[in-house]
Amino acid sequence: MHIVSSTRPADSRADTTRRIRGNTTMASKASPKAASRHGAAKVYDFDRIYDRRQFGSVKWANQWDEFSPRVEGENLLSLWTADMDFRAPETVIERLREAVNHGIYGYTRRDPRHYEIVRAWFERRHGWAPALESLLPAPAIMPAVAVILRTFTKPGDGVIVQTPVYSPYFEVVRGNQRTLLTNRLLLRDNRYEPDLDDFERLAANGAKVFLLCNPHNPAGKAWTREELEALNDICARYGLLVISDDIHCDIRLSTLPHVVFSSISEDAADRSFICTAPTKTFNLAGVPSATLSVANKARREALLFAMQTSFMVNANYFGRLALETAYSTGDQWVDQATIYIGENVRLVREFALAHLPGITPMLPETSFLVWLDARELDRKVDGIQRFFVENAGVNLYDGRVYGPGGEGFIRLNVGCPKSILQSGLQRMSDALSSRK
Repeated sequence: MHIVSSTRPADSRADTTRRIRGNTTMASKASPKAASRHGAAKVYDFDRIYDRRQFGSVKWANQWDEFSPRVEGENLLSLWTADMDFRAPETVIERLREAVNHGIYGYTRRDPRHYEIVRAWFERRHGWAPALESLLPAPAIMPAVAVILRTFTKPGDGVIVQTPVYSPYFEVVRGNQRTLLTNRLLLRDNRYEPDLDDFERLAANGAKVFLLCNPHNPAGKAWTREELEALNDICARYGLLVISDDIHCDIRLSTLPHVVFSSISEDAADRSFICTAPTKTFNLAGVPSATLSVANKARREALLFAMQTSFMVNANYFGRLALETAYSTGDQWVDQATIYIGENVRLVREFALAHLPGITPMLPETSFLVWLDARELDRKVDGIQRFFVENAGVNLYDGRVYGPGGEGFIRLNVGCPKSILQSGLQRMSDALSSRK
């Protein structure tokens, strides 16, 4: 399925794609917001399918890395790990092409306006303008989280995470000999809420850090200001530092704004490390570059020293160019990608209601990931993720990966051409129909 490069997936089930395509509302081709911001809007083609295997795509190899078990199967549709099947903005591609053609890939420095570019993006998109002196470079977010934990906590110190949540959080906590404390989110009316009583219990019993996923992955939850204020009140009461991973903040699928943790109060800013990157927004995970905002001067200096002595601050030749160009020129692309992804989410909602009995999507407020509640089916088929791999040829992320509360859920990546998503959904429907 993934080896074609035409505008339609050429697999044995293409006829199912054609059958359901007529029932789908296609995405708008241009965003009024984008047009007004940068003049006449360029139209981006998110329908085209590209062969990603030739350059070692983890997603389409169905394997996270060389140490993880590969999901085997002929003609698998890969709708699991969180990168998109869309080309980056043409401005980014052209800038990287210029750099490749230059042919000299020596040590590089960031543009003198690098941090102004980062701040301008967040002020323009989210109304957050961190002080320039608060910003630090990082190679990527998870290495930054690791060095923050090593710098400001000791082995054995407790770190709170809110499950079900992005699984590398478990690795970064346990792998650095810190104690993982799970604050399981409350599921009410197909939405997650924080369990503040349990959060305070953990904070009062040895926690030193709260590792916040903002927005929340895998649920696509946009935390409200009131929720963050309540969490910060508890952190303040017990002296917890807050590491906030904001990597999924830019693709907004609802009217809810992205509330940066440090923006809720001076106290929250003083205790927090805000971690940002353009990699999810612009599909740049292979050329990573990240930025941290640390308002507290003493902690910022200590963290910078720790990163310098770990050789983490030198700019990646391609990563910094991708970041600077994407944040400077990528508004139209994000606006149009967001519309397209929103249409894909609506397709999942409508298709699940009509053709996927036992599966309930949790509609994301942000990101290109849809969290599917399949708990009843999971019990009946002895593992819903494996069932779809073996019976539908569709690889999704197993909710168990995300810790307590993820059992029986699956995560679906809709950051792909609509025809691929349609084909995957139809395969899932056919597999469920066949088991009756």
